[in-house]
Amino acid sequence: MLEFDSQFALYDVTPVANCFIRDYLPGTDGEKVKVYLYGLMCCMHPQPDLTLAGIAAALQMEEREVLDAFRHWEFMGLVQRVSDNPLLFRYVHPIWRSLPEGAVEIDRASQAFMEDLYAAFGGQRDLTGAEKRKAWEWVEEDGFPTEVVLVLVKHLVATRGLNFPFGGKEALRLVELLRAEQVKTVEGALEVLGREQEIEEGAAAVLRRFRQRRHLPSQDEIDLYRKWRRDWGFSRDDILAACAETTKGAPNFGYLDGVLKGIHERGGAVGQDREENDLVREMLHALGAKNVSINDGTRAIYRQMTELYPHEVVLLAARECSAKGRGVDDVLDGLERWKKRGLQDIGEIRRFIDEYNAQSALLKKLAEIWGKPVPTSQANRAFLEKWQRELGMDEALILHCAAFAQGAEKNMPYLDRLLVSFAGQGVRTAEAADEANAAWKRKQGGGGKTVSAQQYEQRDYSGETEDLPDWVMKRWKEMQQNGQ
Repeated sequence: MLEFDSQFALYDVTPVANCFIRDYLPGTDGEKVKVYLYGLMCCMHPQPDLTLAGIAAALQMEEREVLDAFRHWEFMGLVQRVSDNPLLFRYVHPIWRSLPEGAVEIDRASQAFMEDLYAAFGGQRDLTGAEKRKAWEWVEEDGFPTEVVLVLVKHLVATRGLNFPFGGKEALRLVELLRAEQVKTVEGALEVLGREQEIEEGAAAVLRRFRQRRHLPSQDEIDLYRKWRRDWGFSRDDILAACAETTKGAPNFGYLDGVLKGIHERGGAVGQDREENDLVREMLHALGAKNVSINDGTRAIYRQMTELYPHEVVLLAARECSAKGRGVDDVLDGLERWKKRGLQDIGEIRRFIDEYNAQSALLKKLAEIWGKPVPTSQANRAFLEKWQRELGMDEALILHCAAFAQGAEKNMPYLDRLLVSFAGQGVRTAEAADEANAAWKRKQGGGGKTVSAQQYEQRDYSGETEDLPDWVMKRWKEMQQNGQ
């Protein structure tokens, strides 16, 4: 029901206890005394809108300096910090502190530690009571020297920023690491935390390689980088080199983890993996496969290919498959078929490809003559090999004689019997073939066109196996079984 008229506050007097002047003022710098006295005046004449900034302005000081002063008086026991948000200090009368019941033992070591702790933040962060208690627990309960705790805090400021949480995952992990390594000296702390800082900086370098603008990596990203360095043994250069493999979509630590995991499980090195990727990429380019990604699957298929033939042969097979619109699996299938044929080097393979393509072209020409498809089957290719290698017929003569087989139900077997007959008669030219054909017609009574299976003399190969190679007989039997 009673109060002072606030307009007369300037005419009032702020009492200062003599014990403050005697016991606390000596050894305290003037700036801290200024703050104490101004605060004491404000306690006598409260201002509802008083703030830290208002006190700083009134005293022509920085807010940081004002807060440091209140911390000092808090350590001395003359001020109690009641609340952090909003900031609230409660003054304790120095006379009561001088009485036995109000006396407090001022821990000079704790006071010095707290002042150094604030200094570690460069005056840019205020600490709550809980944060100060956590820092002091590291000294009292974990047994670290105050110097080691200060090194830890400075490390956290440098790597996690000014506002790192004292009770956060990273702070507690580092405390556990220091405890596990029984660190008791500044030198030991610098060594352990230096290794950790290398992890932080390496993870940040990966972010820069990914062109991500975040200044600091997340805790999960740091943990992944630590695994790559400590558990898997990759160097920083290895990890940064592997970033080149994360070119699909938005690069990230998860994708990079998969890349490095594959290398680690294969027991290879990043350089070797990159070299293999370049070879796989060259094979896919030769195949014309634009939408096939390089992953564990494509690398595994490529290794199967190179177990059969060198890289240059793989490229040759890829180009052949590209011309036919085939895929990666067809490249491997083609290489396996070449190996089964006993083809040894790229020279033999090129000759085989030339012959194979020439046979395909010849079968296409036969189809045009007969007006119907002629399969590019192994059986039909066996016929061509027989006519050209065993009978000595050239392509021009084969095509010329193909007209005689037009209209036959099974053109290839019919032409085979005809060419075998001509070879027995020594026919080697188109003219001789025409004469042999005309002579047969005269023998049949001339005139009509006959293309039955009995038109030319049939041969029973079962009794003449000594005259034909085994491979010809085998293919001939296969054709009979297939109804050709």
